[in-house]
Amino acid sequence: MLGFCFWHPFHKKVIDSKEGGEKKAGGRTYAFWWAIDGFSTIVNRGADTYYSRSFTACDFNWKLRLGLVLEEDGEKYVGLYLSNDDAASKGSEIKAIYRLFICDQLHGEHIQKEGKDYFHSKSLDGCCFKVALNKFDSSKSGLLVNDRCVFGAQVLQAFAISKSDKEGMNESLSLNKDLTPRIYTWVFKDVSKSNVILQSEAFAAGGYNWRISLYPNVSTYKDFLGVFLVMDDAGSLASKTSVYVELSLCLLDLDNAKHRKLTGKVLFSSGSSSLGWNDFLSWKEVQDPSRGFLRNDICIVEATVVVLGVNTIA
Repeated sequence: MLGFCFWHPFHKKVIDSKEGGEKKAGGRTYAFWWAIDGFSTIVNRGADTYYSRSFTACDFNWKLRLGLVLEEDGEKYVGLYLSNDDAASKGSEIKAIYRLFICDQLHGEHIQKEGKDYFHSKSLDGCCFKVALNKFDSSKSGLLVNDRCVFGAQVLQAFAISKSDKEGMNESLSLNKDLTPRIYTWVFKDVSKSNVILQSEAFAAGGYNWRISLYPNVSTYKDFLGVFLVMDDAGSLASKTSVYVELSLCLLDLDNAKHRKLTGKVLFSSGSSSLGWNDFLSWKEVQDPSRGFLRNDICIVEATVVVLGVNTIA
């Protein structure tokens, strides 16, 4: 039997966006989760397409679309798409930056794909997130557990572009030649005793100033440790300028060297100055005495920052 439900086990990466967003928890946008029970039914039926219910993010309505993709070499893939519900009816293009997720249910992690697309009446779907079907058969992957899969999407930024706007719009990405990573490590003290956001001192990388921000089981992200990179200079950026950054945030395991590290490519702007993961690690795992994440009430976080370039819309 094939069943669908909408699962919110935790919230993913959050942003503050001037372009608009789902107004929750101070204007931050959250991930939408879609759990499918009876996944084998989709595989057996083959060509069918399945849609999630509609959800709202950045003031637009979206759906997830799922289907099987057969490549010319005969390899089968699971294809996940973000679809827009508004572009056809509003007669305008919608530009969106987003992420698609497939959960690893055994390890509390996920695989993801970042997308940047224009949605309009002739193209309501974004890029395809393809994962080989045989990966779902692996008992070690955690993508399929008890015939259940969990997919997700997060719209980071989205705004409508009228025809006249598009005709006069030029977008350019100026890439840096020097891509030397800047690695910065900060020791956070009295972590479990704190009920406020903790921040490191500022450090320089790629011509900008940054800080590491830690949310230690605060009410905003209850039961999780949130870790973010904050751009100190974001307020001075022009409204249509974004800084394209590859970042890694790593919580050090001081006992076993089994560090927790997450990596992503993001756009910092005047409206999106704090980017990272609010579900970086569960608070229970942080406090686990067999792990070395919290020792003498100290956490050590390492940030690796590479400023890839500057994106400008004229």
